[in-house]
Amino acid sequence: MNALQGLALACSLLLPVAAPAAPAANATPSPDTRLQALWQRLDAGQPVTVATVGGSITTGYAAQPPREQGWAAQLARALGPQVRLVNAGVSGTDSAAAVHRLQTQVLDAAPDLVVVEFGVNDPWLDPAVRGSSFEALLRRLLQASKPPAVVVLGLTQQGNQPRDAVDVQLQLAAHYALPALDFGRWMQARVDAGHDRWAALYDEPVHPNAVGHQRIAQALLETLQAHRPPRDAAVAPPARTAMPEPRFGRAHEFTRLLTGDTWPAPFGHGFARGGPVHPEWPGQQPGWAATADDAEAQWLVHGAEVAVFHAESEHFRNLEARVDDGPWVTLQGQVPERRGYLGWHYTVVARGLEPTAHLLQVRMKRDTWAGSGRPASLLAVMTAGLYPPALRPTAFERRNAPPPGAVQVPANDAHLRWVGRVGPAPGTAGGRLLAWSGTELRARFTGTALGLSFASTHWGTSHFTVEIDGRPLWLAVPGQGASHWQLREPLAAGEHTLRLVKRTEGSMAETALLSLSLAPGGALLAPPPARPLRLAFFGDSITAGACNGDVGDDQYDDLYFHDGTRAYGALTAQRLGADYVGIAVSGIGITATWHDLLMPQVWNRDAPRADAALAPVETPAPDVVLLNLGQNDHGFPASKGQAMAADFAPRYLAFVRQLRQRYPQARLVLLLGGMSAPREQPALPQAVQQAVATLRAEGDLRVWSYRFDAFAWAHPRIDVHARMADELTRFLQTEVLK
Repeated sequence: MNALQGLALACSLLLPVAAPAAPAANATPSPDTRLQALWQRLDAGQPVTVATVGGSITTGYAAQPPREQGWAAQLARALGPQVRLVNAGVSGTDSAAAVHRLQTQVLDAAPDLVVVEFGVNDPWLDPAVRGSSFEALLRRLLQASKPPAVVVLGLTQQGNQPRDAVDVQLQLAAHYALPALDFGRWMQARVDAGHDRWAALYDEPVHPNAVGHQRIAQALLETLQAHRPPRDAAVAPPARTAMPEPRFGRAHEFTRLLTGDTWPAPFGHGFARGGPVHPEWPGQQPGWAATADDAEAQWLVHGAEVAVFHAESEHFRNLEARVDDGPWVTLQGQVPERRGYLGWHYTVVARGLEPTAHLLQVRMKRDTWAGSGRPASLLAVMTAGLYPPALRPTAFERRNAPPPGAVQVPANDAHLRWVGRVGPAPGTAGGRLLAWSGTELRARFTGTALGLSFASTHWGTSHFTVEIDGRPLWLAVPGQGASHWQLREPLAAGEHTLRLVKRTEGSMAETALLSLSLAPGGALLAPPPARPLRLAFFGDSITAGACNGDVGDDQYDDLYFHDGTRAYGALTAQRLGADYVGIAVSGIGITATWHDLLMPQVWNRDAPRADAALAPVETPAPDVVLLNLGQNDHGFPASKGQAMAADFAPRYLAFVRQLRQRYPQARLVLLLGGMSAPREQPALPQAVQQAVATLRAEGDLRVWSYRFDAFAWAHPRIDVHARMADELTRFLQTEVLK
């Protein structure tokens, strides 16, 4: 008697009525070549690795002992003694959590067969997520360096209900031509034929008992055997085929997990390392826990979807979270139904975000459990949609020219309001040169369409935020050529507002806006009113926002993550409702530079080039001019083992005098910090203080200095920039603008 015959006999002895085999439901009509190859290896006695990934039913819950008598273990034994089982079942988890553990717990084992089971747990998952996350599991398995055979196991609760998640999973299996077992249908056919009873398989509605696990293993073996080739049959080697287009998008193929040592301490108070870990998650480390009513924390996260994996039981309390300035979402930790054991939940905080850096804020929820002293516990932050450049979604499509009949509006039209330093684009008819990050176009128009035409002789790609009626969109405009970008979806009829803001700093990319195109019959309206306050910032990479969205180390290969509109200066202007002018160049200083030019050579030009045109004094002139330089005056010579220039202080003062000469009525604020130089080089703060003292002694009382507390050893990310903006906003409100 072989293992398969033994399993079938064991199942039949549990019921008084014989149990003939039911047809495997949803089996792939044509043989699966990877399963055929698997059977050939099994029949030849070769070693095979089988992996199972799912929830508590996959772990063997309710079988005794679970890991030895669950359906996964029974399936492995039935396939043969040479089978190594990798059981990646984790109780209480769904497919959204599984994509984060798939590599380490499944793919690293190089399995030959993977059985995927999330039909019972995915109904608890956000319906907007479950299709994408389950599909990502399948796609990542099929795109592995050594793609395994994949079988989808569609389990339901007792009585074959509910089926919402299972039906989606089975449809995805068919979409990818994968073998699948609809266990509910398989079992119901046995029940309808009088050969089995649902009640025999369950002692409670969710988890199958020992009999249920045997039935699942039996049905899976039948499904696999449907693809078993005859002995000595010629089987074509498995070949990679073209991957079908995704049905639910690709966000969960590109994930990032913050947990344990990869999850740094938060900015805030009241949270400490600790809390329970998932007992079935290998290598997992404690997250962050809090008991204080005023506990709050902030973390830097990346991606288009942000979710928190948190503990829930009768003993925990609730948190709430939001991403950036989005709505607060409850993290339900207080769940009375979970008595005597811990549960875990994947709660989506925000989705549909731009796939870049964001701020996750978590705080204790003020509810009926306030003052109870009970803990709240976070286990991980799970983000999805950190797309590679070629897959980043954009609302624009590139065309050769505007649509026929479109109304063309030149970039120098008087109904367009420009904010920042914008000069004429040489060699164009009415084009405007967009170099400095933070440069902004504001307009009002009518019509159902919008297009933007650009030209560039620079090598770099310029990244823009295009905000239409308050909804931010992302656009990348490549250098070295002309391009037209048309909004894909039509706008509603009527009036619209537009903000076009350059994110990329001028030394990395510059381009010219040639024109806007509107729908036939559309027209520009009077521009939005000017903001009452105007701030102008002069600085280096800190002010430019270099690397502020980078995921890991500082990098300059993908400037999508460098966003001047989320640097501290632009954020300060936003908080104060002010117009922002940003004149900033990475690597630049007063006495030293990582490149060719010093700030005194480019600060008054239309672009950070020695051959760029001199810019006229802005009209209206800025109310406050802020200067933040010195990091590179120290950092560049220090990188070569040299001292900072001995004449930094007088040259710094001379540049401040140039600013004062250009802006005689402005308030001057001399800033210091954001990175490490002021901590490492005492001459920097001394020079700033000396400049303020000198000017005030000469009667210039409209000058101040401020040193940031927030800083980073590498380039500050958006979380540090946000804290810098908070500091600076308070200082301006209380000391400068009062």
